[in-house]
Amino acid sequence: MTSKLNLTSIWNNALQEIKLQVGQAVFQTIFTPTKIKKINPRAKKIILATTSSYIADLLARRYYQLTQEALENQLSFKINKINFEIKKEKKKSVPAGPLFASSSSSPSSTTPQSISAKRQYNPKTGLHPKFTFETFVVGNANNVAYAAAQGVIKNPGLAYNPFFIWGGVGVGKTHLLQAIGHEISKNHPGKKILYATSEDFTNELVSSLRERNTAQFKQKFRQPDVFLIDDIQFIAGKEYVQEEFFHTFNSLYIAEKQIVLTSDRKPEEIHPVEERLISRFMGGLTIDIQPPDFEMRVAILKQKARSKKVTLSEEVISFIAETIVSNTRELEGALSQLVARSQSNNQEINLLLVKEFFGIRSLQKEKKVSSRRILSVVGKTFKLKTSDLCGKSRKKELALARHIAAYLLRKELGLPLQKIGEILGGRDHTTIMHAESKIDRAFSTNQQIRHQIINIQKTIYQ
Repeated sequence: MTSKLNLTSIWNNALQEIKLQVGQAVFQTIFTPTKIKKINPRAKKIILATTSSYIADLLARRYYQLTQEALENQLSFKINKINFEIKKEKKKSVPAGPLFASSSSSPSSTTPQSISAKRQYNPKTGLHPKFTFETFVVGNANNVAYAAAQGVIKNPGLAYNPFFIWGGVGVGKTHLLQAIGHEISKNHPGKKILYATSEDFTNELVSSLRERNTAQFKQKFRQPDVFLIDDIQFIAGKEYVQEEFFHTFNSLYIAEKQIVLTSDRKPEEIHPVEERLISRFMGGLTIDIQPPDFEMRVAILKQKARSKKVTLSEEVISFIAETIVSNTRELEGALSQLVARSQSNNQEINLLLVKEFFGIRSLQKEKKVSSRRILSVVGKTFKLKTSDLCGKSRKKELALARHIAAYLLRKELGLPLQKIGEILGGRDHTTIMHAESKIDRAFSTNQQIRHQIINIQKTIYQ
C-alpha cells in the first residue's frame, strides 16, 4: 500500500509537468482541486478524486492522456486505468437568510428551496431570477470560465480575485455573472451581493454628485461582499468615473471582497483607461468566452425550447443551429420569433416553417436541384471549374472542394455512393464514403467549413 505522503509527492511532481503544458486557468480550476486517492500497483490502476462531476468529466475526456503520461513518469509501471471520483464534502446545514441580511441578523427559517421558488428580481442586489446555473448551458466555448466560476463560488474573495470575464456580444457573460451571484447567495447566505452595470455605476455617481450625497453612493458600492460589475469597458474615457471606481475597487479588494467583472474585450484592450486600473483588472484570473460551437448551440436551443414549453424536432434544431452561428442572444431571438409566428398562424414549428422564416424557399416549391447545379455552385465558391471537380487531379487545393461536392450530392439529392463517384470522375464508392464522413465531422467542429456549406446550400436554391 502506497502511503499518503507518497501519494501527495507523486501527484505534486506530476502537477509540475502538467503545469508546463496547460494554461494557468485550466491548471488552477481543473488540476489544483484534484488529488490521488489510491494507487493499485498490482492492477496498475489509479483513482483520482476531484471536487465536481464536471471537472471529472473534463479530466476523462480532454486531459486523460496528459494526466496518464505525467503520472507514469513518476511511477515504475504503465497505467492501465485511471478512475475519477468526486470528493464528498460535508456542507453546513444553514438556512438561507435574506440576501442583504447583516451578520447580526437571525437566520431565516425559510428553506433554500422555498426561497428559490419565490425568488424575484431584487433591486437591492440587481440579480434576476432568469440568469441561474440551471439555465446556463456549458460547452467548449465557456467550460473553463464555468469551472473558474465554481472556484469563486466556493471561496468568494479568496480563489480568484478579481475574476475578469471577457467575450463578444451575446456569448453569456451577463448570465454567468448573475449565476455566480445567485449561487453565492445560496451557498453563503450571509453574503451581501450587488450586481450593477458600469452604466449604473456612472449614473449613480453623477446623481450623488448632483445631490451632494456621495456618502450614500460609497456605502452602496463599497459595502457588498460580492461586487458583480457588467460591461466595465464603458468607463473608458470617463476620468472621474475611473477615479471613483479605482477607489471602490481598492476598498473591496483590501477587505477581501469578491470582485467579478465582464467586458467585451481583454483588460489591456480597453482604451482609454488608466494603467493602474488595467493592472488591477489583470491581477486575478482573466478568462474569455468564445461564441458557441454547433453542439453548444443545439444544447442552448433545446434548453430554450423547454423553457418556452415548445417541442422542436432534431432536424429543426440542427437547421437553426447551422444557420445562426454568431451568439446565444440571436439564437434565443430567432426562436422567440418562430414561436410567435407559429402561434399566430396556429402552425407547427417544422422544417418548412423554419426555412421560410430564414428566407429559404421550400424544396416542394422549388424545381428539383440537379447535380450540375451543386457542382457549379461549389466550383464558384472555391473558384474552380466544374471540370476540375470531376477531373482526375488529386491536388490538395481540389480535395476540400471535391469532398464538399460529394457531401452535398449525398445530402441534397440522396444519390447512391457509386453514382456520386461516377459524377466526380469515376471515383470508388469508398472514396465518396470517406469524403462524406470527413465533411460530416468538419461540419460539427470547423466553423469556417460550416459557413461555406450553409452558404452553398442557400445559393443552390436561389
